[in-house]
Amino acid sequence: MDALGVNEAAKAAISTLKDSIAIGKEGGALVSDVQADSHAVIVQQQRIRERERHRQEQLGSQQEQKSYHRFINQQEELKASEDLKTKILREHGVVGWDLFLKAKLEIEAQDKLESEHVSDDEHRMNDLTWWCFAVGALIAFLITNA
Repeated sequence: MDALGVNEAAKAAISTLKDSIAIGKEGGALVSDVQADSHAVIVQQQRIRERERHRQEQLGSQQEQKSYHRFINQQEELKASEDLKTKILREHGVVGWDLFLKAKLEIEAQDKLESEHVSDDEHRMNDLTWWCFAVGALIAFLITNA
């Protein structure tokens, strides 16, 4: 092989090496991009799990606080009820306590009856609302298709 052939072969080899290096760099950049994207997704998922865990912790905390406040309110109501019973028994005796319980039952019955009437009225209002929607839809249909 002559010198010119050796030079051409060397140039071809060098050109091939340069192309291989460029392809290797592009491949490395692609792998780096994929790794960066994967890392970003992993970090995002981790943040979502942390937020969910924190929300669950807060939910438990809120439920515990609600339960505690309900417990305190019930205890205060029981104490107030016992204080009232003691006062009525002291001032009016057992007969007064019996009259109080009778009046309490009458009031509870009235409250229950009133609550049922309100519930019935709400149901009627809901029915009326749906009928109005249906009639409105029918009128709109007739107007647009007339």
